[in-house]
Amino acid sequence: MASHDIEKESYRAPQRPIDSKGPGPAAEPLDNASQHINADRLARKLSARQVQMIAIGGTIGTGLFLGTGKALATGGPASMLIAYAICGGIVFVTMLSLGEMSAFIPVAGSFCTFAGRFVDDALGFALTWNYWFNDAVSTASDVIALQLLLDYWTDNFPGWAISLIFLVVVIGLNMFSVKVYGEIEYWLSLLKVITIIIFIILGIVVNCGGNRDHKYIGDKYFYVDDAPFVDGIGGFASVFVTASFAFGGTESIAVTAGETKDPAKNMPKVVRNVFWRIILFYIVSIILIGLNVPYNYPGLSDGDTATSPFTIVFQQAGSAVAGSFINAVLMTSVISAANHALFAGSRLLYSLAVDGYAPRFFGNLNRFQIPWIAVLATSVISGLCFGASYIGAGQLWSWLQKYSSPILHPPK
Repeated sequence: MASHDIEKESYRAPQRPIDSKGPGPAAEPLDNASQHINADRLARKLSARQVQMIAIGGTIGTGLFLGTGKALATGGPASMLIAYAICGGIVFVTMLSLGEMSAFIPVAGSFCTFAGRFVDDALGFALTWNYWFNDAVSTASDVIALQLLLDYWTDNFPGWAISLIFLVVVIGLNMFSVKVYGEIEYWLSLLKVITIIIFIILGIVVNCGGNRDHKYIGDKYFYVDDAPFVDGIGGFASVFVTASFAFGGTESIAVTAGETKDPAKNMPKVVRNVFWRIILFYIVSIILIGLNVPYNYPGLSDGDTATSPFTIVFQQAGSAVAGSFINAVLMTSVISAANHALFAGSRLLYSLAVDGYAPRFFGNLNRFQIPWIAVLATSVISGLCFGASYIGAGQLWSWLQKYSSPILHPPK
């Protein structure tokens, strides 16, 4: 059996002797004593609690906190609601299929491995390398985004220093047991979930009259000037792109299947809850944003913390620190995104090494059963963050976004 088949079959029969017969890029046997080990040697230590929260938090990020402002200004409340609902439906159907395959073949390569197994090895090879590069660039763009968020409070602190601090922290988290990664992601995701729940409650209160003007708002902003459909089909198409960006990365939860306890039982539970996550965190939030924020609100399309729809609603409720609170949540969101991008990228590079499509030393594991060389290799691109001090963090972040966006796996 070829080494790329070993990875795919190892979970179902981990104790079976490995047959080295058969064609493949690396047909020699991979026994337990080998330093280059198969995919099932990754530690399955992510609990159902951790995976559930990682999946929930993975759908909440800058695409929701900041992207909704631009979407509302570009297409109006109705276009935004319809576009996000359509994208949510597409994501849900896709995740049902992906979840079924992840429960059947729970390996670190996830959908990239599935492409090679069910379509063609060439597609799996190309897809895995592209996704690895995307995750590596996303890690870099996330640590650079921290510099931009820090500017909301002060510009006296050197941006490269904040990037270096959190880059070292994220690398450290990914070097220890996968339980550490899971626990950190659990609490960071929980903070985002709590923020959304508070926003939904405040949004209802603000709309019903609990605002600074003490007036009932209702649906009047749906009929202001060109609303609810601003700029017709052109505005809707533009919002559709923004909505696609917001949902990007949802599929990466399947990468954790290779290190999840009892994936055949837990992965279906995680995927089935995608529907409720989309309804609660996106559709309900989008409705409340459209009801409480007019599409022509000054600076709404700027896409920064001060004019985020979430900040505006918190301010309407009388919060004097709304901007700082949302900015703090955004910083934790970006740290979470960098942490997950480095985790996913290292596992994809590891699966490439197992399949024989990358140098075999990337398959080496440390005593925590972590592909430590793959983690370091994936984080190397993040060294670009130090170039921000010379060419500007905003410009560098924009360049990295252009490199990572074609695969629709943007930082969350």
